[in-house]
Amino acid sequence: MRASPAKGNDALDGRDRELPLLERNHSAGSSTARAPFTAENYDVSVRPDLAKQRLYGEVRIRIRSQVDTAISALELDAGGLEITSVEEGQAPQPFERDRSLLVVVLTSPLRPAEPRTITVRYQAGPAPGLKFFPDQIYTSSAGDWMPCNDRPGERATLHLTIAAPPDTKAAASGQLTATRAGAGQSITEWQLDSPTEPSWFGFALGGFAENTSDAEGVKLRVLGADAQIVAGTQILDPTAAAMHFLAERTGKHYPGQMYTQVFIHGDAIRAMAAGLTLLPESYAQGLGKQPDDLRLLTSELAHQWYGVGIAAKDWSDLWLSEGVSALLADAFLGQRFGKERYQREIVRSRQIYNQRHAEGKDRPLSDTEWTTHQEADGEIPEHKGVWFLYLATL
Repeated sequence: MRASPAKGNDALDGRDRELPLLERNHSAGSSTARAPFTAENYDVSVRPDLAKQRLYGEVRIRIRSQVDTAISALELDAGGLEITSVEEGQAPQPFERDRSLLVVVLTSPLRPAEPRTITVRYQAGPAPGLKFFPDQIYTSSAGDWMPCNDRPGERATLHLTIAAPPDTKAAASGQLTATRAGAGQSITEWQLDSPTEPSWFGFALGGFAENTSDAEGVKLRVLGADAQIVAGTQILDPTAAAMHFLAERTGKHYPGQMYTQVFIHGDAIRAMAAGLTLLPESYAQGLGKQPDDLRLLTSELAHQWYGVGIAAKDWSDLWLSEGVSALLADAFLGQRFGKERYQREIVRSRQIYNQRHAEGKDRPLSDTEWTTHQEADGEIPEHKGVWFLYLATL
């Protein structure tokens, strides 16, 4: 983040405007406190039915206590999932719903230093974080497609098996470890060995065209974009260049062996998972006409470092992931297209922030009272975050 313009630039001379900074709320008893247990691993199997707009799933969750006392119940994020059963081994476990939570009452309390595994079977329909189309399905919020302990600071490994129609292609968090056919289905298995926040778990599948390339040992996949756009290097080549830039600026190689961009129906801005980014297909079409419109492509890629690689301690830190990723994207554009472009992007973020402030939609960048990703997300973390971080570099 050293590509800051000269201090005397008139277009950026807005420091006289008041910029509310980090109004952290440190009140005790924040509802973002970590659960008394941690989920160490999720072994998930899902079978989507695109025609019925249903997802059938089963997850085995390995849990471990984080306190010195016995735990008699587990709370898991489960959105609007329809829970069919909960078992430990062959023993059914009582459960109930508390709004978006699944509460599992353990017949044998969880004790310290005693790893256990429960199995949850469930179904899911369309939800904010689970989108269905006749030829596609994709996720953007873990609790809408699998029960999980989706709190900041939580880390777990993932094994995901997807059973899909044979004419579809899939992408998911982690590395593709197996592909096989079975009972009229295409089955893929994905493994994420680096402990990661469940909020970064996700998948997409559909009747996608596929293009691949290589960038410094990383396999780049593009699913769903117009073949002419990809063949015309508007996506794969800029992605490789952005990946190289980010590795140089951060001092860290891309954290994985494969990176997939999926261009999907609908509007899926800021829908990322470990090793996976969802982008609107309209954005790919726009790149065919305006190939220098690379800010979204680059900022989403940057989240693989700032978001997946370096995760938030709690939702109050989300602005750092959004702000730093966007500012790095601006710096990449400056390197690729010149200093003027960098300055223009900074001005744009400042203007968007000022407009939201004038509309009464401003808020602190950070507040430890936020309990969900949605409360902390939005345009403010990105554009106010960019403007704050830019001022900090002057």
